[in-house]
Amino acid sequence: MWVLFVSIAMMVCLEGQKAEWSFIPTGAISRLSFANSLLLQNLGAVLVKPGWQGSYADQLNPETVKVTFKTNGEQVWSGTLHGDGAEVDFVQKATVRANEIVLTYEFRPRTEVSLETLMLRCFLPTEVAAGKAIWVAFDEFNHEVWSGKFPETLPEPYHLFGRSQVSHFLWALQSGALLFDLRESNLAGINLQDDRRFRINAFELQLHLKFGKLRAGERVTSKLRLVVMNAEEAKKWISEVRKRAEQERTFTLQKRAPLRLKAVVPNAQSLRRYELLEVRIDLDATYDNPFDPEQISVEGEFIAPSGKRIIVPGFFTQDFERVVKEGREILRKVGAPYFAVRFTPTEIGTYRYRIVVTGQGTGDKGQGMGETVKRRSGDTEKEASQWLTLRVSPNLKGKGFVRRGKFWHLQFEDGTPFIPVGLNVCWSGNNLSAYKRWFEAMRKNGANFARIWLVRWNMGLEWTPSDGNGIYLGLGKYALDNAWRIDELIRIAERNGVYLMLCLGYHGELADRQLYFGEQAWDKNPYNRKNGGPCDKPADFWTNTEARRFYKQRLRYIVARYAHSPNVLAFEFWNEVHAPAHWIKEMAQFVRSIDPYGHLLTTTYGDDAVWQLPEMDFSQTHWYGDGSQRDCVTTIVNIHRHHLERYRKPFLLGEFGIDWRTSDLTYDPKGNALHWHNGIWASLMSGGMGTACVWYWDNYIDRLNLWHHFRPVAEFVRLVGKAWLQNWRPLKHTDPVADVLSHEQQFGDFVFTPTLGWQRPTGDTFVLHRNGKVESDGETSVFLFSPSKPDLYRPPKFIVDFPQYGVMAIQVGTVSSGSVLIVRIDGKEVWRQGLPEGAERKDEQGRTYREGSYREKRWVEQWRKWDYVYDREFVVPVPKGKHTIEVDNQGADWCTVTQIRFSPYRDLKFPEVDIVGIQTETAALIWVHNQQSNFQNEREREQGIRGELKPIKGLRFEVLGLKDGKYSIVLWDTWKGAITAKWQAQCRQGKLLLRLPDLQRDFALWITSR
Repeated sequence: MWVLFVSIAMMVCLEGQKAEWSFIPTGAISRLSFANSLLLQNLGAVLVKPGWQGSYADQLNPETVKVTFKTNGEQVWSGTLHGDGAEVDFVQKATVRANEIVLTYEFRPRTEVSLETLMLRCFLPTEVAAGKAIWVAFDEFNHEVWSGKFPETLPEPYHLFGRSQVSHFLWALQSGALLFDLRESNLAGINLQDDRRFRINAFELQLHLKFGKLRAGERVTSKLRLVVMNAEEAKKWISEVRKRAEQERTFTLQKRAPLRLKAVVPNAQSLRRYELLEVRIDLDATYDNPFDPEQISVEGEFIAPSGKRIIVPGFFTQDFERVVKEGREILRKVGAPYFAVRFTPTEIGTYRYRIVVTGQGTGDKGQGMGETVKRRSGDTEKEASQWLTLRVSPNLKGKGFVRRGKFWHLQFEDGTPFIPVGLNVCWSGNNLSAYKRWFEAMRKNGANFARIWLVRWNMGLEWTPSDGNGIYLGLGKYALDNAWRIDELIRIAERNGVYLMLCLGYHGELADRQLYFGEQAWDKNPYNRKNGGPCDKPADFWTNTEARRFYKQRLRYIVARYAHSPNVLAFEFWNEVHAPAHWIKEMAQFVRSIDPYGHLLTTTYGDDAVWQLPEMDFSQTHWYGDGSQRDCVTTIVNIHRHHLERYRKPFLLGEFGIDWRTSDLTYDPKGNALHWHNGIWASLMSGGMGTACVWYWDNYIDRLNLWHHFRPVAEFVRLVGKAWLQNWRPLKHTDPVADVLSHEQQFGDFVFTPTLGWQRPTGDTFVLHRNGKVESDGETSVFLFSPSKPDLYRPPKFIVDFPQYGVMAIQVGTVSSGSVLIVRIDGKEVWRQGLPEGAERKDEQGRTYREGSYREKRWVEQWRKWDYVYDREFVVPVPKGKHTIEVDNQGADWCTVTQIRFSPYRDLKFPEVDIVGIQTETAALIWVHNQQSNFQNEREREQGIRGELKPIKGLRFEVLGLKDGKYSIVLWDTWKGAITAKWQAQCRQGKLLLRLPDLQRDFALWITSR
């Protein structure tokens, strides 16, 4: 039996210097030293729990490893990684050669294990690397190099590098270097981060072998070759890979030849309507940037059967092949780059077309396939091919491109409604296999819409080299690997009937200060002058002439390459960026001028000036709670009504979730999906153009396999069919009533819920009626701002009529820095509470905080302040009768008030239900929801705090404004996706009485005139 942490040392000689590899008995490498310097520390396997919530097992922790060791020419460790029910057998072998060590791993789980990642990780102490060492990553398949210096101090973001595909990784100190040869490692991804973010004085390299799930008996293997180099050898290696990368880039992008159109090769001479014509073009030209239409422009000129002339921009491209080996996905170049034109015919008959090339003149004309049709100037020439024909026949399956309907919904060109039922599937780390799995799950469950971000870590086109996840080339030059991935993404979507909203940029690109998630990236943006761009600061992006020219060039490429597909539903300029209306208008008009298919255009965020632009086809916003709200229904309904009534165009809630800081999984680990379910139905039945889009697709929907929740709403959309395209208006109805146990008047809680997020309240006076209704001049925010934020400060007032002596209970969620809550009744202060309570103290870092009865305190590094989490009610007595109650905050900063409970107040004959719907004169769509069916109550039931959900019995109300006559009523089970009842009713004098069965959670009604 061996003694724990006794080292097995292996020495190799490198020009008289020794490399020493030290293992602990579990097989982990405790340290690698060379030339009296530390090159590596603590290399071992780790099974990380979902959400990075600790680990099941760590090879460095002997308590989570059972292992035997044997040596017979090579060192072999065989054992089990175990912890919290996870058991994964492994075999590790180590073979030492002259200046290297080869490590092989095999993992086999005994049972299925849900995890964040199975990874190999190691560390480089900051004391030997910070401000001194460099790192270099190399992808030999695509000849791409990334590099950086280990920072002297903790940077933001703390992630230094991340990729899904790397063949080599090296870090170099003054005394020596360590090269990780990853060509046979079967990696799913690699990350380098600064662990000082977690108060660990080291840089951490993560080599991910598998994300998501390990299935019982599944075999995961990896092979690492670690090579020790001296300083000169490292410099030589770095110089060589950089030279190879530069040669490849020059070969791809630069050309010197007289303009000559050598060949035009279409993929077909006849197609069905809406099928793709792709024309491959072989040409010679002179250019330094094939993406710049001022250097080389390729266009298709089409004459439609109707006589309409259509100009389609062409694009520069490179073919790739996707290689998947044991879960690892890489791209390899195939052939030489070329130009192409893509066109989708929308008319039946015969098209005539030709290819026109405009380029820089050289004074020497080659012999091309066409004639020089025009010399525009002394140094610009144009050449065109012969006219070709394309015969187009009918397509019984093709519905065409999606357009705006006459009213507030979308429809295909053939008149069929399109109701987006979907979610955000914004990134996969360039893993197309993930999109294949997600889109197949959507198709099987009826979902048809996905929002995708084209950003630096996921299929971005334009970014700074050595950052992000793609073969980035800088400003005005596009990552051809990611461009090809987008092609494949669209093909996967087409096969599965999924329509895509492509979001072209995210808020971090223009952020030059630290954001909550560390997503700021202006320092790496190619538009930044420090990176060779034209802009000194982010604000210049909107006004700088060169910046706007480069952005239009990228839009041209996107339209040229991807607009051909009807499954590209819309282009979204930005995610959560307040772009000026003049910029949005300019860019939207440019897209309109070059897009022959008229794709829908939108953005987030927008203001009145943006949404009133005719170029914006539909409005959008995002909404998240902070985890303290009980439900989302009221907020989502109000958001939809506001946008639809104000802008009179389709509206989509593009993102929503329980808590903006964390996954819905945190609040719903068992996957009851109540918040998501309620949000979907509230949005659809409020007149939204589709369902509200949940955010956490990977770490919630997919992890808990919740895709089946799409089926009921998708089937309901199919049931309603073409009726979606009517001129709907908000539902009018009488107050719902229900059976009560006593004939005596009874009163219960009236719960008021703020509906706005971080913004100035639009109203400040709220009349609370005993039937549960709120009459107001606007909405108020969950943030109760103090006068320290004068632009946001607007304390709410409540007009009440208490039937008897009662209380107002204020639910405080989070207190930022400090608040002083004050309640005034009829102008007189009756209650004051300072938060947080208690004396000042200092923590171990010397930061001042206050003691108190809060649940926890959180240090917010971005703002250098404390937040105090209360989740606690503060109760204020209220006399019987009519009063005006004001809730104010006169403290240093904001606090959140997630709800205010008035009790006893609400007349119990009026049940706690949401009735959400839309109607015409002859039809109605209604969603009826028991307000007690929400995610917070469900959590409390699971914790034993709250009893079982009780159904509402005898529920009834009248629909107002329908034409008199007979109506058919269908009751839809929103959980099972089936009709549970049908009946008929008579509408008299514009009133249709609905007597409904017991309401447990929610159901939908489809009412149509007979």
